[in-house]
Amino acid sequence: MKKVLVLILVIVLNSFAADTKSQDEIDHLALAALLLKDGFTSRAKEELKQVDLNKEKLDLARFYTIDGLVYTKLSNYEKANLSFKKALSYEGADRALYLYIAQNAYKLQKYQESLDAITKVRDLADKKPSVIALEAECNWRLKRENEALVTLSKGLRLFPSEWIFYKQRFNYLVTLRLYQAALNDAQVYLKNAEANEKTVLAFISVLKESGDTDKAIELAEMANLQYIKSAKVTVLLAHLYMDKEMLVAAAELFDEASIEDRKYTKEAAEMMRRAQQFIIALYKNSQMLDMKEKLKQRIAIYIEFAAYERIIVSEKALRRSGLIEDEMIRYALAYSYYMTYRFKKSENQLKQLTRPDLFAKATELRKNIHKCENDGWECEI
Repeated sequence: MKKVLVLILVIVLNSFAADTKSQDEIDHLALAALLLKDGFTSRAKEELKQVDLNKEKLDLARFYTIDGLVYTKLSNYEKANLSFKKALSYEGADRALYLYIAQNAYKLQKYQESLDAITKVRDLADKKPSVIALEAECNWRLKRENEALVTLSKGLRLFPSEWIFYKQRFNYLVTLRLYQAALNDAQVYLKNAEANEKTVLAFISVLKESGDTDKAIELAEMANLQYIKSAKVTVLLAHLYMDKEMLVAAAELFDEASIEDRKYTKEAAEMMRRAQQFIIALYKNSQMLDMKEKLKQRIAIYIEFAAYERIIVSEKALRRSGLIEDEMIRYALAYSYYMTYRFKKSENQLKQLTRPDLFAKATELRKNIHKCENDGWECEI
């Protein structure tokens, strides 16, 4: 047993000696590279601090490359580019570092510096769609619109299936008010790319905000067929029709949207009311779950279609729900009593109004009531 303990002690001491020796020979640069690769950026930075820059045969190009990558990961793009430029001053540095410099310069809003870096490695840049897109954006930010468009056209020649170029050019063309060309790019993108609902809505919204409602409708109609289950696309198309005062078409789309998503039921009923579709408006209203909102909207529908008796019949429900305290509702009830020649009941409601705008209307209504009661031939009902 004693011999075994001695043997273990010897092994431990030898191991300690080996560890001490290995500590003296740690390749901090290699370890930093490994840590950076594994995502331990801060630890990689600490390892780089322990590298002896005066050490003979130290690969300085590699050191400054890793240093630049660490600073890039830490979002310190200024220091990152300083390190990349130092790395490129040494033989053996990877020319692709110019592309890192270009990306970092863009984030620093140094667009010309970004373009200069890309130009230095044109052969590499033209092999990467992301760099071509970056070059176009830098030109655009520098107000070189034509160069930006030419760059994207070149990108499409080199990479015909890189649909993202169409999306980027669409935004430029809309800004330049070249709406037909923009619409063409949007249609190509939506037809070929795996665009999500958010992108589709953005395309349509940009055209809408540009003021070209017709082009926005054209794109929205295409999207509404492509994204059948998207209530948001349907509603956006409905709003575009509303802008064109095509209320029946808008109402039908809101009806469609309410089937896709029940939260649009109220809007569907409201649009049917505005489109003079009385029966459908009441049907959509009946599908609402919020009883108070349902009753309030129903009164508006009844007023629209002069269904005054129905409003009067609803008085008890209005009191139970508390909606009678809404002065617009109270005025609607007073007006309904007036239109059905129940003047005293109308007066009872009118005298409880306090809102200045409604008070003025109530005054006019009282004048008409007085005429109807005293001079029937002047009654304006």
